[in-house]
Amino acid sequence: MSIVFLGSCASMKTSQDQYVESVPLAVEGAYDQAALIIEAAKEEQYKEKDRVLYFLDLGMLYHWSEEYELSNQMLSSAESAIEELFTKSVSKALTSGVLNDNALDYSGEDYEDIYLNVFKALNYIALDDEESALVEIRRVQIKLNLLEDKYKELIDEYNASEYAEGTLEPRENRFHNAVLARYLSLLLYRSQGEVDDARIDRESMEEAWQSQAQIYNFPKPEFPLEEAPDDKALVNVLTFTGLCPVKLADTLYLTTGPGVVYIAMTGQSEDYVTDMVGFNVLAMPGIEGGIHFKIQFPRLTERGSDVTHAVVKFDGNIVAETAMIESIEGIARETFLLKQPLIVGKTIIRAAAKNIAKEIGKDKMQDNLSDQGTGGLILGILAGVAADVAVDVTENADLRISQFFPARAGIVEIETEPGTYDVTVEYMNGNGIVSVMNHGPMEFSAGELNLVESFILR
Repeated sequence: MSIVFLGSCASMKTSQDQYVESVPLAVEGAYDQAALIIEAAKEEQYKEKDRVLYFLDLGMLYHWSEEYELSNQMLSSAESAIEELFTKSVSKALTSGVLNDNALDYSGEDYEDIYLNVFKALNYIALDDEESALVEIRRVQIKLNLLEDKYKELIDEYNASEYAEGTLEPRENRFHNAVLARYLSLLLYRSQGEVDDARIDRESMEEAWQSQAQIYNFPKPEFPLEEAPDDKALVNVLTFTGLCPVKLADTLYLTTGPGVVYIAMTGQSEDYVTDMVGFNVLAMPGIEGGIHFKIQFPRLTERGSDVTHAVVKFDGNIVAETAMIESIEGIARETFLLKQPLIVGKTIIRAAAKNIAKEIGKDKMQDNLSDQGTGGLILGILAGVAADVAVDVTENADLRISQFFPARAGIVEIETEPGTYDVTVEYMNGNGIVSVMNHGPMEFSAGELNLVESFILR
């Protein structure tokens, strides 16, 4: 029976093997090779319940590979699945007090659901379909408007469920205006001569800096003009750097001896190695020995970027320097906090329910075996240890999150004479040049959308 139980736990733990090689390849710019690894991992590492994750990972790698139509296909599939799964997945979790989150369909992080539309818009811009790009940007604002209400409703449902003990309080949503999306919207409206709409977007960008200081906590860049001059080309360089946050596991183990509680904490590194981070012993007179308890939570960890800014060159001459417009990693953290009360509440109740049932079962089993003398006593101890191990195996945090969104975005607007220029973007930090992206000759026209998207996932 124990072998069958442990074997069934393969779906109880997040698979991360596919990222060991693919992430370093993406960091080095080998996006097509990284995509091949993800494609090959579809059957083994990405089960049907992980399809949103598969679509997101491939969708972003296709974007970086400049396979814009394939990227949109994957990102659209992810978006459709997220819409279908979110309510169903949470409802399923609420109706089962012992179901591990890894066994549920992954319905995406909120920042993934928001920024997939941003990258779909960039795909459409690259495909010369500005109208479809605007549709994607509008979807960003629709999702932001619904964000706070979504988790308030879910927490209300949780508080009303039979598994709730006490009351969870929803966090206030402090992210309601995405400057990067407004930036793209401004550029699109400006290229179409819609000056009033461009002005509204620019005002919304200014407002975001005032009302969302916890997110936009870095120097404000110079925003684009609302109206393009008739005789000059406005070139907008948009850079992406670094990699989005990942989820790592923090684990708390409680084990009792006669009159004492042993507390151990482990933490997972970015290389997915688990190390001991703390140990303590508490005297608790009267407590019995032999009780074992494990709780594991996901921790969002930023991977950041090696790059501080980028220098833009036309025909080998420096013409501008970018400034950050969006901390995508910061927004990932902010939106993760919205669902944290639900994660914590479910985890504690699920772990408590399983461990209480386990301890009751251990007591009954050891009582029965104790009648069989010393041999039975030993069997009882071994069976109790096996029960602890079996339950620990099932209690794993859901660490699923897409790996290939960027950490940060930067912008700069350059006014120049219309014409063709050889464009180079040099990515810099305090030690000098980190990397160079040569975009080759690009033609810029007056009154048109002249967008240069440049990126390095370092």
